[in-house]
Formats: sequence, C-alpha cells, structure tokens
Amino acid sequence: MTSRTEPGGRGALRTVAEHALVIGLLVLFLSPLIWLMLTAFKPYEELFVSPPTILPTSATLENFSGGWNVGGGRGIGDSLIVSTISTLICLVLGYPAAYALARRFPPHGQLSFTILSLRMLPPIVPVIGFYLLYQELSLFDTYTGLIVIYTFMNLPLVIWLLAEFLRQIPRSYEEAARIDGAPWYRLFLDILLPLSAPGILTAGILAMIFAWNEFLFALVLTGQNVITLPKALASFFLFQQPNWGQLGAIGIVAIGPLLVLSFYMQRALVRSFSAELGGR
Repeated sequence: MTSRTEPGGRGALRTVAEHALVIGLLVLFLSPLIWLMLTAFKPYEELFVSPPTILPTSATLENFSGGWNVGGGRGIGDSLIVSTISTLICLVLGYPAAYALARRFPPHGQLSFTILSLRMLPPIVPVIGFYLLYQELSLFDTYTGLIVIYTFMNLPLVIWLLAEFLRQIPRSYEEAARIDGAPWYRLFLDILLPLSAPGILTAGILAMIFAWNEFLFALVLTGQNVITLPKALASFFLFQQPNWGQLGAIGIVAIGPLLVLSFYMQRALVRSFSAELGGR
C-alpha cells in the first residue's frame, strides 16, 4: 500500500513545486509593472522615504491628474492619432500587396526577403535623410509627416505577415467562387477577408504597438506641435525634476490600453483559428 501511494504523493508534490515555480517566475517578470503600478498611487513625499515602502500608506490619484496635465494627456492623444491612422493605412495598402505576393511569388523568394529586409533597417540610418527631406517638404513637426514615416516603417512587416496568412488559404476556395460567377468584391468580402481575419488582427496589433512605442523618429522629426507619448515621457526627465509618481501613472495609462487590446485580440485570434480549423 505504501509503495502505491508514494508515487502519487511525489506527483502531487512535484505539481505543487511546478506551480510555485511558475508563480515565482511570473511575479519576477511582472515585478517592474507591479512596482510601476504601486508607485503611481504613492504621494510625492512617500516616493523618497528611506527605507522605501512597498505598498502606499495613503493612496492618491493626484499623480494621474498631475501627469496628464504636464504633458501625458497630450502625448497619449498624439500617439493615438498617429499610431491608429498609420496602422489603418498599413492594412489598407498592405493587404493587396500581400495578396499579390502570396499568389504570384514563391513563399521564400527574393522579393519576400527584400520586403522584410526593409523592416530590418535601423531607424538611425534613414532618420537624418528624412529630417532634411521633411524640412524641404514642410512635413517637419506635423501629424502627416509622422504618419508617413510610421507607415514606411511598419508596412513591410504588415505585407510579410499578411502574405504568410494568405498562403494558408487554399486557392480552391477562390477558384470555386470564380466558377460560381462571384465578382472580385464578393470574393474578397465573403472568402478572403473572413479567412484572413487572424492575420489582419495580428499585423494590426504589431503595427499599432510599434508605432505607439516608437521614440527616435518622434524625437527627431517633431517639435512642439506633435508630442507623442514616448517623447512626452522623456520630457519628464529633460525639463523638470522627475516625478516618479506621475511617470508611473502615465506609464500605467499608456500600457493599459495595449494590454487590454492584446488580451481581447488574443481571444479573437483563438476563436478565428478554432473556427477555421473546425470548418476544414
């Protein structure tokens, strides 16, 4: 009897140890985010006490209003404008290009690598050229200029990702629709768009995140008229004494929408993949 219960006991102990290890690693990896969140609710005087407190003794929301008023609100608004519009443009321009790449060219051909290699270009390389060009075209410190550069930066990645998803759609679906006399727009709306929805969501999320977090182009190609969130956060250090509570508050506001978007989009991706696999 003892010999039979020992393996079960060891198995349960091993399961508990594995769960404890996962929880410990999760807390370790999330500790910066947790500390940022706790800092956002601490009053200014409590940020410099020694030894530092972990939990705020008197939680406050002043950091959120203060950080919003000193530039965080404007940074979030400008980042939302340029990242959203550039992402939509990338998807509108990238989908036809990805379809042509997926249907007319081999999956591992030279053209696919060339398109993807444009995304590998370090931003520091073209930024000076864009700065001089924007000065001549009056695009410096404008929403249009930043949207153009973000589209240029993310469009190759969007094309490459969408092409990989479109290659997974069998050609027989399109051929059957053409035999039935379906026009091109019905082929797009009824077949290609629903089946490629996971790829569109994935490419859109990545393009949105890259544009939302980009700093170098926003720093060099804008002045005082357009101030994105990364540039606004940098100004907390350059032009005033850092208020860590306000930085934490604006950081939480900036990260929160992306986390919520990624969570719900992940669920949408899982449902889309499940429906696609179930229909085959």
